[in-house]
Order: sequence, then C-alpha cells, then structure tokens
Amino acid sequence: MRTSARRQSPAPADVITYRLNNRMTYVPPAENFDQAVTFARSAFEGDLAGIDISRISFSLNVLANGKMSSVGVSRGAWSATMSRLARYEIVDVHVQPERKVYRPPPSHRSRSSTKKKKSSSYPSSAGLPTLVETE
Repeated sequence: MRTSARRQSPAPADVITYRLNNRMTYVPPAENFDQAVTFARSAFEGDLAGIDISRISFSLNVLANGKMSSVGVSRGAWSATMSRLARYEIVDVHVQPERKVYRPPPSHRSRSSTKKKKSSSYPSSAGLPTLVETE
C-alpha cells in the first residue's frame, strides 16, 4: 500500500522584519494593512512621525524570472500575503511623495486697481475737517 506525503504549509511567521532607510526592526505580522501602518509608525517613530498614513506603503523583494524585483503589497492583498511570509522575512516600508495640488498662478492685474478707495472726513485737532482715504 502506497501512502502519499502531503505537503504542509509552513506555520505563519511569528515575527517579520520591517526595513526603512536601511534600518531594520522585528515586528509581529500585522493582521491587516492599517495595523501594519501602525506597527511601522511605532517601529520608525522618528522617520514616520507627522507623515500622513496614506503616504505609507509596503513591498516585498521577490525572485521572478531569475531577477530580484520589488512588489508592492496592496491593502486588499495584505492578509493573504502575510499568511505566506517566512519568519524574519523583510517587508520594505516606503513613504510616498506628497501629492501636489495644482493651483493656477495669481492674476497679474494690479491689486490696487480692483480695490475701491473710501473717503472719510474727520475733524482735526484744530476743528477743521480732514480727508482720509483708505482701501
């Protein structure tokens, strides 16, 4: 009688490595993307303080077609990806550039030509009216 050996998946990693700016820190694998961002902010407080969470992203280095490539991990793929990581595997943390909002340049018209001057009359210390113009 022949028995077949069933391949078992390796146990989920109990610790992985986050890397940012060539510094590495061990962290527990996050259950979801938001928790991963929280762990990253805690691990790299000085670098990620004040950075909007929408700018933080993650990637893994994988061997594909004989070449190492960086592959981003999306919010939706986070749980499935983490469940297949090996212990101490490196997850790169990235800070995406700020998105610039384009605003048209200010008009080249003179600001003083668009403002109207108001005239007011006040009595002077000598009792004579004094004309004051304001914008």
